[in-house]
Amino acid sequence: MASVAVADSDVSPGSTGVVLMYHHVAADTPTSTSVRPERFREHIEHLEEHDFNIWPLARLVAAARAGEPVPERTVALTFDDAYASVYENAWPLLAERDWPFTVFVAPADVDRGSGPYADWDQLREMERGGATMANHSMNHPHMAAPAADESEQEWRERLRAEITDAQARLEEEFDAVPALFAWPYGEYSPAAQALLADLGFVGFGQHSGAVGPVSDFTALPRFPMAVGFDDLESFRLKVRTRPLPVTATEPASGVMDPRQRTPRLTIELGDGHFAAGQLACYSRGRSLEVEWLDEARTRFRVEGDEVAGPGRVRVNCTAPATDANQWYWYSFQWMMPREDGNWYEG
Repeated sequence: MASVAVADSDVSPGSTGVVLMYHHVAADTPTSTSVRPERFREHIEHLEEHDFNIWPLARLVAAARAGEPVPERTVALTFDDAYASVYENAWPLLAERDWPFTVFVAPADVDRGSGPYADWDQLREMERGGATMANHSMNHPHMAAPAADESEQEWRERLRAEITDAQARLEEEFDAVPALFAWPYGEYSPAAQALLADLGFVGFGQHSGAVGPVSDFTALPRFPMAVGFDDLESFRLKVRTRPLPVTATEPASGVMDPRQRTPRLTIELGDGHFAAGQLACYSRGRSLEVEWLDEARTRFRVEGDEVAGPGRVRVNCTAPATDANQWYWYSFQWMMPREDGNWYEG
């Protein structure tokens, strides 16, 4: 994305905020899901030095959903998978500042008592210190679509059990567990989202963007922080973004048919203080051609590169604000299963 200078005084108030997503905060874990401790400290110090409001996740969600005012520069912090490095390296910095944060926990991983995860005592200690523990499914499976050997009904029953069993297990360990759910791998689909909504949960993905009244509250965006995407310049930009007002997409689901390997996306936009003529979309580090479908520039189409194999691919679209020196942002995630219909590992 093109570089833009950001001035704190230019950020306008509204009903929007930014959610940040971390996994490991460590120097010896996979770079694709890690932020080094020194980088995490830089993030925290930047938020502190520029007077960001650090809100509990549930508070930001409730305000955005209701269209209530959210102060300028409001951020919520989240951590997926309950890794021990969060307890060891992130929590001390957050506890010093008395900042709230949310840890999305897959209870089966913690119950096994091995691997890189925090234990229940450490998670309870963080909860007593102001953290919120929330639902990341029971077993951290792929949830967007049925497996090749699974019927639609079996899939729905599995998803329901993953969510409700995890919630019940978390409620055994913690004083209060909100109805907040982070999709494993950031994968979801309209049918899965409908089931989540029926259960009364707010959902979160792993795609980029800010949160506001126009957001989909079954799959809210969070800015993923990981090596290569966590430098201070881009962090400074991301924590000051607004949600691009996307009202519809075609297709609605990012789950791809393995026979259709070229992702094509049509997006419809609502009103906002953004320069549609400067809208740009990117995927895999490459700029995509934006094809406007109407003179008013409310609908456009983008086409990505052919998907070579199973995995996840994101399209990010941004446009500069016309009333401030910041960006509107939207992200759409494509998910390609294996040719046999089953999901990839990790």
